[in-house]
Amino acid sequence: MAYLVRRRDTRLMRVLLLPTVIAMTVRCTFRYQWKDIRFKWFEWDRGLVGLVVIAKSIDFALVREGRFKVGEKELPAISDPEQNTTQRRRTTPGKEEPLADREDCGIVGNFLPRALYDALEVGLAMRGVGWDFGQSLYIPSGERPSERDAFIRATLWRFARNMLYIDIWETIEKLTPGVSSTGGTIFLSQLPFFQRYACSTFLHLGHGLFIAAGVSCVYDIFSLIGALFCGSKPDDWPPIAGDVWAAQSLHEFWSKGWHQSLRYIFLTYGGFPGQWLAGNVGMVFGTFLASALFHEIGIATTGVAMDRRVFVFFLLQAVGITMERGFGMLTGRRVSGILGFAWAVLFVLGFGQMCTDSWFNRGIAGALAVPESLSIGRQIILPTLRGLAHLYTPVS
Repeated sequence: MAYLVRRRDTRLMRVLLLPTVIAMTVRCTFRYQWKDIRFKWFEWDRGLVGLVVIAKSIDFALVREGRFKVGEKELPAISDPEQNTTQRRRTTPGKEEPLADREDCGIVGNFLPRALYDALEVGLAMRGVGWDFGQSLYIPSGERPSERDAFIRATLWRFARNMLYIDIWETIEKLTPGVSSTGGTIFLSQLPFFQRYACSTFLHLGHGLFIAAGVSCVYDIFSLIGALFCGSKPDDWPPIAGDVWAAQSLHEFWSKGWHQSLRYIFLTYGGFPGQWLAGNVGMVFGTFLASALFHEIGIATTGVAMDRRVFVFFLLQAVGITMERGFGMLTGRRVSGILGFAWAVLFVLGFGQMCTDSWFNRGIAGALAVPESLSIGRQIILPTLRGLAHLYTPVS
């Protein structure tokens, strides 16, 4: 499907192929299950990957002319000679250009057939940076080295830092009373009211940053592969997310602060159908409903039931953004400033706790993210802290 969407005059073939692709993906994703409940994180991720494959297949099947890179005017035909990928050009095929202007596809492009390289390139393009479907995408600003070696070093450092956070936070979550791979909660009933909700807010915030760090790690791995082996330039890999702490509205948080790697997936599943049914408001609600379904159908691969609280949380985000738009229409001013930040905090840090607690209840916090034998937190930091606590504990 990804190959065909990069060839002209293939729409009928793509549409006819779609049911088979969806059926095969559903079977491979939901027919099998890793029985060890410690690996729920990886099972959940496997379910999400299956849903991504289905969404991209739907997009590839329905787009009329195929998927273009920015600047491309025409796609090659299936019957065209399959020249090596390193001979490809950035603009109109058939128009000769100096060799220096041709696209560098790196080591991978030197030995992969053009058809396979083209399929991988568009199939793995999540945000759409440099593609026609990503032209409306917000690209976060950020200091990233433009020189290749410096970019690789900075990416390795960011990856190591995020992995360390993932490891330490997993260690903290597993120390939470009652947390296991079969259940748990962020609301500790044995604590007084204020301490209980301070603790739940701490766990919710930390878990959100844990997810953001995980997304960043995956992005960094692909960034390194692209820069080292595929001829990518640092500019091809802009920051995956903006500054969530700078968001001055709920809309700004979700559209600019939080990562956009699944943006087009949610638009495909719910945003575009919602827009067709009810305009811009329908697009907002459809996108967040798709996000809720995406997360809950994905987690169903682990063998747990769906939880309505996740749907409530995501649909509340759509309500909040719609209210912001209504405020703008009534007053002529956008939601911003400290009140806008507080509004976003209410919806994300406040209402979001029901979503995190739902995942804790179903054993996600107790599942394995970093193997214990490789965990700096559980092998070094935690034993050291326990030893120091024992050393300085007064003997009665």
